[in-house]
Amino acid sequence: MLLPDANKQIESGPMPSFTNHLRLICIAAALCLHTPATFAAETHTEESHVEDAKSGDVSKTEVVFEASPYYTNVDLNVPLTKEAIPTITSDSESVIYRDLIKGSLIPRYMVLEASVYPTPWLSSYIKSHSTNLYRQFEIGNTGINLLESATVGFQEPWAVSAFFGNVAKLNRPKEQRQGNNYGYTGYLFSAGNKHIKSNMLVPDDWYEFEWKIKGNIDYPDEKLSWSFRVGGHFNTNKDVNDVTYVSLHRSNLDLRYPFLAWLENANYDLRMHFLQRGAKMVRLELIAGKKFPISGWRYTPTVDVGVVWSSPDEYSGALRDMRNNTTTLVFRPSIEF
Repeated sequence: MLLPDANKQIESGPMPSFTNHLRLICIAAALCLHTPATFAAETHTEESHVEDAKSGDVSKTEVVFEASPYYTNVDLNVPLTKEAIPTITSDSESVIYRDLIKGSLIPRYMVLEASVYPTPWLSSYIKSHSTNLYRQFEIGNTGINLLESATVGFQEPWAVSAFFGNVAKLNRPKEQRQGNNYGYTGYLFSAGNKHIKSNMLVPDDWYEFEWKIKGNIDYPDEKLSWSFRVGGHFNTNKDVNDVTYVSLHRSNLDLRYPFLAWLENANYDLRMHFLQRGAKMVRLELIAGKKFPISGWRYTPTVDVGVVWSSPDEYSGALRDMRNNTTTLVFRPSIEF
């Protein structure tokens, strides 16, 4: 369960060099996000061991259901070959990335998914059908609305998608714990029929194509996830401009570390949107968070802080209702189970 954000929107006047400064910030942030993987590569053995799983581990068609307030989905996982799922044995993230990318041009695995984002959809529904109720979530005259704050960054209420790529089991050398650890790399096609702007549903038959690499380490006392995505978002509604995007994500929760172990139990998210015509950056999401594991608790309190910056050039025509850049300051307390 996630608690609402507390954020504030600030409209700034035209600043000719602002976009250039943001580009520098993004480059620096990307380097920071890459540091854990680079450090691991330098401090651990670069060699990895890749082996085929036993015949009993051959991938099978399965249905997977996941539910959360922000992302609920049903997946149909379908193997495209009869080959066993390989295992990558390494404790270096950079080596895992390298081995996942190898041979990724020929997909061996397919995932069909239908997903909905309950909280963003509900927030948009309330704003459209009950304006008075929506206004009750406003905090005085601050311009902050808790429903809007809780859904910053979500621009679609639902989607269908198809993933084509490769999957591998991940294992660390001499690891004795039993975990559900997988890495994926491949191509993702997504589509939907609505766009969310300022918690309002806008008709838009959109589609998206991206290449991604992601991984999940899931032990009872440790959860690590990461992803890198680059792709294009296309809209039939001409008032929503087509963009190319880059996204980085890394999250680590380790219950073995003490409450104030600042270098561990953290998460980072970086997402940038660039116009496909002219390559101008029109959106930046940069968020960092800290997790506070407490012994004996089944959940972990977390706090995220960051910014969401957007340009009026993100939209055209009737949807272009801003004259200046907008910066949303994010303070997001939450709970992770």
